[in-house]
Amino acid sequence: MSFAQVTVTYPTERAVFQRNNSNEANVYIGGYIAEPFQQIEARFIPRISGEGEAAPAGGGWTVIDATPSGGHFYGSMTIKGGWYKLEVRGVKSGSEPKVSSVERVGVGEIFVVAGQSNATGGDANPNGPGAANDQVNSVDFQNVSGGTITEYNNVQLPCPQFVHLDASTKTAPFGNYAWCWGSFGDKIYEKYRVPVMIFNAGWSSTGIEEWRQSIDPNAVTTGPFGYTFPRGLPFGHLRLALNNYIAQLGVRAVLWHQGETDNLIENSITVNPKDRYRDKLWEVINASRSLSGKSNLAWVVARASRFTFDGATRTSANVVAAQNELIDNDGTYAHVYQGPETDPYYDIQYRSDEIHFRGDGVTPSPDGQVYSGLISLAGFWNDKITSDFMSQSTPYPALPPAEVTASQAPGSTNLTFTGPNIPAGSVYNWLNADNCNQVQSTSQQWTAATGFYKLKIVDSNKNTIFSPGLHVSGTSLPVVWKYFTVRNNENRRPLIQWATSEETNASHFELERSSNAIYFANIHTIQAAGNSKNTNAYEYEEEFLPAGIYYYRIKQVDFDGKFTYSRTVSTKIAENDLLKAYPNPVTDVLTIESEKILGQVEVMNVAGTRLHVSRQPLHAMTLDMSKFPAGLYTITASGKRYKVVKK
Repeated sequence: MSFAQVTVTYPTERAVFQRNNSNEANVYIGGYIAEPFQQIEARFIPRISGEGEAAPAGGGWTVIDATPSGGHFYGSMTIKGGWYKLEVRGVKSGSEPKVSSVERVGVGEIFVVAGQSNATGGDANPNGPGAANDQVNSVDFQNVSGGTITEYNNVQLPCPQFVHLDASTKTAPFGNYAWCWGSFGDKIYEKYRVPVMIFNAGWSSTGIEEWRQSIDPNAVTTGPFGYTFPRGLPFGHLRLALNNYIAQLGVRAVLWHQGETDNLIENSITVNPKDRYRDKLWEVINASRSLSGKSNLAWVVARASRFTFDGATRTSANVVAAQNELIDNDGTYAHVYQGPETDPYYDIQYRSDEIHFRGDGVTPSPDGQVYSGLISLAGFWNDKITSDFMSQSTPYPALPPAEVTASQAPGSTNLTFTGPNIPAGSVYNWLNADNCNQVQSTSQQWTAATGFYKLKIVDSNKNTIFSPGLHVSGTSLPVVWKYFTVRNNENRRPLIQWATSEETNASHFELERSSNAIYFANIHTIQAAGNSKNTNAYEYEEEFLPAGIYYYRIKQVDFDGKFTYSRTVSTKIAENDLLKAYPNPVTDVLTIESEKILGQVEVMNVAGTRLHVSRQPLHAMTLDMSKFPAGLYTITASGKRYKVVKK
């Protein structure tokens, strides 16, 4: 079998944990081992000097598990706010420590966005920029499948995969794209120098009544624009965020930007519109707290109401007064904080239609002008996340991941896992590691054969936590998996590389790819070394792929047919004007294709001598390479370069 001697399964890449008001978080670390190590040690190394503090101090190591058992380890460290590389090593007498790492783990600030279109974008409103800083993150998931939105009780969230908040990221569980929040995340990072995680539960055109009615998970509500929401929504998306991502990471606050729809319907309301809005929003706030078990959960409420009515823009004094009353009356409405006042900013510099903010500061609008309304909106929100707000609000830490013990009966290749004791109303869910919804068992104790697993625990509020990943090797003769990485090469093609330092009874590797981290397909098979104590390196260059996030794992198969899976790694292919040149290597005819007009096409050898130049008004051409000697050549077209090998 091929697997790492030390494999870290918790935290995963780009996880960010909410810091407390002392700028600290207790970060749990777990995984599995393939040797009988005497202890497991860890350290956090700041990725940028001066941002965060090395833990332990001085850059050494600290013991997180002094007695690893059953092939698994579990421990924790207290870490200052910052963006870190986590290193974990197994130690035993008479051998060099074996080290594994997670490249990006953060302690910082986590926010959940809720409200209507100025909170979440959509409705064909142009997007804002992705985050410029590496430290701004989210989960790329939206509760839409095939154009259908799943009602709250039936939503099955995939295992969380944390990603950089790019422009096109579907900020889970219902965000359409970055909107203003990529820029907001940049501003928070640049102000406090800690990483940021953002989730979005907003829904365009929603009024406060739809949010209030859908607190009941079985309620069906119809909005003022005639749309009937799926059962338990829109509030259900906020609850999904709080019970899942927030339970696992912690949270600083809910950012609420809503009120425009209630301005629109104000004339049809017979009771006092101010009291109506205030009381219903307070009911939503209280529900978010009671249903997540976070009684002091901070809400930051924007003063927002501007809408166009009968062809004229207007604001609602009632809606804004209600928002202010919630903010300014902590004795009655606790832990509600002042958000931005957006109504005054409605001219063309900020909004195209006097309602929706627009403009990423780069892309020209149809009138040829460049606007920065979404950058301004991000700034308005950033201005309210002050140091006073930070000190006064109550941040909630992540719930600890489930600690599982593992034992093996003599002569058995199976492991018996035992979950921790849990409160009444909580439920055990034993899972395959790559499917967070298909339950294998609901008992506290479960015996599993060869494979990768995890435990999900759901409490009576539906707060959901996972254990670190669990592994049953099915063999007592492990071999060393040195590394497994994927990166995009200069031609925008994923390059998958891995290596083993020992192999026993290894037949071959099956490289598998997925677009959702759930369903994988075999894309390539490579023969293994078989039996070896030397380092053996392998690689495979992928084909050109459409824009998106792709996940890879390796199925290592033995001569006797037994197999195990590697961990999963991912890469993102951005939207781009790809240049393709194939086949590569080429013997005679080379085909060159681009999403843009090729324009001037050049071929140069390694000495920089231009061997071909032509202008092509098309997207594709063929080139006779048979006349060129064998060697490496650079193809230039559409402003892109591509290297090919002539055989």
